Amino acid sequence: MQIRSFKLRVADHHVRVVPMTDAAGCPFAGPGVDLRGERAAQAFAAAGPLFEALASFEPGVVLRALSFDFERERLLATLSPTAPDADPRPRVVRIDGGPALQILLPLAAVLATTLAALAAPVLAERPKDPVEA
Repeated sequence: MQIRSFKLRVADHHVRVVPMTDAAGCPFAGPGVDLRGERAAQAFAAAGPLFEALASFEPGVVLRALSFDFERERLLATLSPTAPDADPRPRVVRIDGGPALQILLPLAAVLATTLAALAAPVLAERPKDPVEA
């Protein structure tokens, strides 16, 4: 299974994975796969290198959510304010290209492999569409 996009919601400890293809390699149709509990914990552990790379760009950053879209090659990150006198609203960072994306893309691809492995059993547990059965 290939991954089209993923979103790591750190604040909620929730992961959403949207496959590009299903286990048979066909185009994926349906809602994304939600990872919670132990699977989410494994996903966040695997995301460590990606989180560390983001922190290297801006030390002390507090990440609320991070999403990556492989088709658009786009990373979006929502950051919490770090200073008490800062604007209390979350800040959104978008990376569409350039040297930063060249650093982050391979890390996101490695993470996508882990997310695919974590999402596959969840997807397999879903009821089959009566048309497909």
